[in-house]
Amino acid sequence: MPKGKPINVEYQTLLVTWVALLMSQVFFFILVRCIKPELVTTSTSFPFLSNKPLIIFVFAGSALIFFFLSQVLSRQHIRRAIQDQDAACVQTGLIIGCALSEVPSLIGVLLAFAFDYPYFYLWIALGIFGVLLNFPRKGSLDAATYKRN
Repeated sequence: MPKGKPINVEYQTLLVTWVALLMSQVFFFILVRCIKPELVTTSTSFPFLSNKPLIIFVFAGSALIFFFLSQVLSRQHIRRAIQDQDAACVQTGLIIGCALSEVPSLIGVLLAFAFDYPYFYLWIALGIFGVLLNFPRKGSLDAATYKRN
């Protein structure tokens, strides 16, 4: 973010970016719903591990790793932004955090399309939760620019 840009404009940019990344998560569920409507059901009669438990465990582990990595890297960028007084680093942290949070959703989409896995929505929910946790806070931006103002 260029120096001299008002905090409110920078924060609005962060909010718009965050909403766009959140909507991409919702789009994944809508995509599966439109292409494979038979997978979107309220029935829990299907076995959770399906007939491919190893694949489910590997994908679950991968999704959790990316979820936690998104939170760690996002917070590291915010700390660095405050330390270095670099507001652009707050935006970078937001984008990295949300992008890594998107990986579990992509894994859910892969499970839905490649393996007809009926609980794909749990992975998408984890991705949405990750993006929600990366909600931009104005306080972080203020702290990263307090010497500039």
